[in-house]
Parts: sequence; C-alpha cells; structure tokens
Amino acid sequence: MRILFLIISIVGLSISSFAQNNLNYRGRLSFTMDPVFAPFYHGVASGDPLSNAIIIWTRVTPLGAIDSINVEWSMATDTLFNNTVASGSVWTKESVDYTVKVDVTGLQPNTWYYYKFNALGSNSIIGRTRTFPVGDCDSIRIAVVSGTNYNNGYFNSFGLLTPKNDIDCIFHTGDYIYEYATNEYGTNPDRELSPNWECTNLSDYRMRYGLYRLDPDMRYAHQQYPWIVIYDDHETANNSWHDGAENHDSSTEGNWYDRKSDGIRAFEEWIPIREINDAANPNNHIHRTLPIGDLANIILLDGRLEGRDDPEGLDIDDQNKTMLGANQYTWLTNELYRSEYTNPVKWKFIGNQVMFAPLLIAGTVVNKDQWDGYRFERQKILNLIYGWGIKNTVILTGDIHTSWANDVPNQTIGPYGSNGQGSGSVEFVAPSITSPSTDIGGGLGASIIQSSNAHIKWVDLVNRGYYILDINKHRTQADWYLTSDITTHGGAYEYTGSIWYVNENESFLRQGAVPSTRLNPNPPLAPLYPLVTDIDKTKIGLFSILSINPNPFKDHFYIQFYSRSIGKLTIQVFSVSGTVIDQHIVNAGTFDLDQYQINTENYPSGTYFIRITDSKGYSETKKIIKSN
Repeated sequence: MRILFLIISIVGLSISSFAQNNLNYRGRLSFTMDPVFAPFYHGVASGDPLSNAIIIWTRVTPLGAIDSINVEWSMATDTLFNNTVASGSVWTKESVDYTVKVDVTGLQPNTWYYYKFNALGSNSIIGRTRTFPVGDCDSIRIAVVSGTNYNNGYFNSFGLLTPKNDIDCIFHTGDYIYEYATNEYGTNPDRELSPNWECTNLSDYRMRYGLYRLDPDMRYAHQQYPWIVIYDDHETANNSWHDGAENHDSSTEGNWYDRKSDGIRAFEEWIPIREINDAANPNNHIHRTLPIGDLANIILLDGRLEGRDDPEGLDIDDQNKTMLGANQYTWLTNELYRSEYTNPVKWKFIGNQVMFAPLLIAGTVVNKDQWDGYRFERQKILNLIYGWGIKNTVILTGDIHTSWANDVPNQTIGPYGSNGQGSGSVEFVAPSITSPSTDIGGGLGASIIQSSNAHIKWVDLVNRGYYILDINKHRTQADWYLTSDITTHGGAYEYTGSIWYVNENESFLRQGAVPSTRLNPNPPLAPLYPLVTDIDKTKIGLFSILSINPNPFKDHFYIQFYSRSIGKLTIQVFSVSGTVIDQHIVNAGTFDLDQYQINTENYPSGTYFIRITDSKGYSETKKIIKSN
C-alpha cells in the first residue's frame, strides 16, 4: 500500500553475466552469519498462543544432499531444560523449504516457556514463549507493529523493543515482507534484497522470507516473544484483492491465482501461524480468534485475499461490495456476539489490515483500498456493534506506514462531536518499522488531515516505530514509541510519540500523559547463542548454501548462499553417474549474500547433484531434479 503518494496527489540490476549463468544478486549483508547458528541460521519463532498450546517454528539449512531431516524439539520452564514439559520429533523436507512448525499442546495457561530444536547434531538457539491466560486475567501487553520493509532500512525498532522485556507478545498487522525488486520501494543501499527482482512465485517468496529472517533484530524479536501475524497486500502484491492486484500483470507475471497461492504458501511455511481449515472455508485461512482469558478476544481478519472485491470496482457505497466476503462477515458477526454474550470478555480487539476510520480531504475519499472504499459494509459492522450493544471494541490496524489515533464515527448514533459523541468504536494504527513515510503539505500534513477529520485525534506522518497496547479491565492504552533512525544499524534511540486510551464502556479516545508500565516482571530473556553441540562449527567453510530454488526446476534454478570471506568458489553440476556436466568459478566477497542463476535448458530431465567447493577444500552438495 502506497497511500501517502495518493494523499500528496490530492493536497498539492545491475546484472552481470557469467558464461550462460547470471550473477543475479550480490549484496553485502549488514551483519555476519555466525557459524555457531548452523544449521538454524534463521533462528526460532513461536506464535498464535492459546491457553494450552503454542506454535513453535524453525528452519534447518541442510549441510548436504539430504531429502528429509529429522528434527527433535523440546519445551521446558527453564533455560537448562531441567524441567522439560513436552518433547518430540518431526520430519522436514524440501517441499516445505525445510521449515518446521509444531503445535505444542497440553501446556499450562499463563505460563512462560523455553524451547529448542536439534537437527544434524546441532542445537538451535533457545526460544522463549508463553501461553495466554484462562479465566480471570487482569492485564496483558502487546507490541503492535507493521510494515517491515527490508530494502528501506534497519529494523532498529525490534532491537530497541526486545530487550526491554516488558510485553507478552508481538502483533504484526501485515506487510511482513515486500514483493518489490531492490530499490523499487526502498532506498537503503546496504539493504539489497534477495531475490533482487520482484517476487512472483513460490521460489521468490521463500527466498525473500529467508533474507528477512536472517536479520538479527527480527530474529531476536522472534526468539523472545510469541508473534501473532496476519498478512496484508505485500506478502503477495501491492493492493491485492481476491481476484487480482494493482501490482500484478498477468501478461508478464503469470496467473494471479497461482501467485496468490504461492504467496500464501510461503507465508504459512515461514510464519508461526496455526493453519486453519474448516468446512465453510475449504482452503486454509487466517481469520481466527485468540482468547486472552476473560479480558479480551483478539479477532483477526483477512481483509485482503479471502473475499475482498476490487477496490477500484463497484461504487464505494454499493451494498454488494465486500472486503470480507460473505463467509468471513458472518463469522465476524458471530465472534462479536459470542464475545459479548455467549462467552463474554471485556475487550473485543479486531485485528485488521487497513484503516477503518474515514479519511477525507476536502470531503473526498483519499484511498478506496481502505475501508473508505467499502463504506456500506463498514456501516453494517458499526450498526451491528451499536444495535447489539457490543461494548469495548477496539480496532488494531497497520498498512498506512504512519501513526493514527482515531475515533470511528457511526452516523446511526448521531453526528460526531468533539467529545466523542457519535463514535461507535476506536482505532489505533501502527506506524511502519521501516516502510516509506512522507509528510505532506510542506510539513502541515497532520493539521490538513485533522481539519477535515475531527474524529482523527492524532496523526504522525513521518516517524517509524510501534505502539505498546496495555490492556486491563478498566481501560486500553496505546503508547507510541518512535525510532530516531533507520538508515544505520544500531545507535538509534526511541522516544514517546503520543499516548491515547479508551475507558471501559466508552467508545471514544482520551489523551494520556504517562506511558504504561509492566507491573509484574517477565522471566529472563533466552540466551542469544545455542547450547554446545556435537559439531565443531569452526570447521565450517567460507560459505553456506541457504537454498536452491526452484527444485524441481525446468529451465533454470537459483543458488542462494552466504560467503564469509573473499575467495573463489567452484560450482559443479554432476549427473547421477558422477560425470561433471557443468562447472563455474565465481568470486565471493566478505559477508556477501550471493544469488546465482544456473541456466539448464540443455539439461535432460532427471536427477543431478550440485557441489560448491571453497578455496580451503570445504564443500557442500545438494540434490537437484529437472522436471519435464
């Protein structure tokens, strides 16, 4: 979503060739891939906490020609694993990009745990996670983030948030990755993308997630807290909807439904999300509810891919135009009713991709990709909340790359007033971690917006960061923390941007004065490095193969690998009989993430092995298959 450019309009590869194979990408990483993390270079993660279960995740980077890998896992209440409460093993393989997801059940509510994985004789780093409470719950703290654009800067906000150790989980509202090519929607020269072209298929999306999860700040934040994640548009393509996207050209980028399916599949492989399938939705979907005792339900929507109509299609007031689709709309209404009456909780949080509150400039809708483009359905939801007497609804949003604190007017109640009269709900919008943001109107953007929208209580159009949602039985407060710099790694600081809260049984915002704090301390953070393993990782070579995609392949495949020092690498392709059929010498650079294309038009269909050898004689071999 590139909304700020729309507002502005209203208010005034390098590719070098190597023989028949292309050096598609060489980008100096802003960090070092320490061999101590092998083969779990991408760290660990957890997500979708329930009162008795949690998803744990990792990714194994194979060290040889391995089709499948057995991965052991264990969970304990201490970092030494003296009190192990659950353990098991699972197989991973290339068909899931060697990712691992385990839904650990039978856990105690409201409890912090530590977990780890072991594969190929090595331990992963230890992760830390927690379950949500059941029954009486006095408070919870959630960091709300959005817009993690690798190409546009460093994830310093994660580096500042994580060690404070004063939250229970992280909610990412979407745009976890961006599909664009390097420098197409990012300007940081040290944060080149892999692949460096636009992602349009499963191989591309997988490699892009792999790059993101090598980032040390994102890896650290995933290690220490459970995450709740929904996707927005850039996990597939800008301004996507059920049947297409603004940034998809079927004449050059293939079938949209294939691209959408590939984007969702890579998301489910790389994100610690509980995959959901039910009779009404035969395909996996991301709309789901996470209960937090009697305090709250987090009701998560897919306002992007499941049922959304073309934002540029029907009129914004057409009663047939939908963002959610019929099945999801019915599900949402049932969840709201259940949360108020059948199994009541104090707060109902609606986790949502795009801004719900109206945004007009001089009486004109700014962006039809938001709920402004689906006004009839928005009004139906507001009328339902009002008519059914559903209290304490709060909408949590991302997408727009900027910070907003909004009342949400409901014309059925009456005209909106400066003291919150006529407001049917409230909305907190998270800024991006790094995605582009630009002020408008010569620095007068906030005043221009608020002069046309009295219900928008505060807006910051420039700064990046996140907010902490502090929830108790009497009020919900959002404290914005903004980050001083994203252009360099480390050295940034954060400061309080603004504070807004809503009291129980009210539906309008009040401005706060003091940031919230954690009353009870969290247990210690998990250690940064893994436990001692059986492999002497000092003997690992000058490079590591991270992925080969696609595999099986047709006319080409890509090798994504990391090089630790300057040197020559020999790439050889062998037939199953051991005959070398292709060989290339390439120069690797220190701390480079390299990606090479091997063209295979002349390869007969069948099985091959690819071997990369460094100047010290260390080599890694992978099995590859050419399909018809």
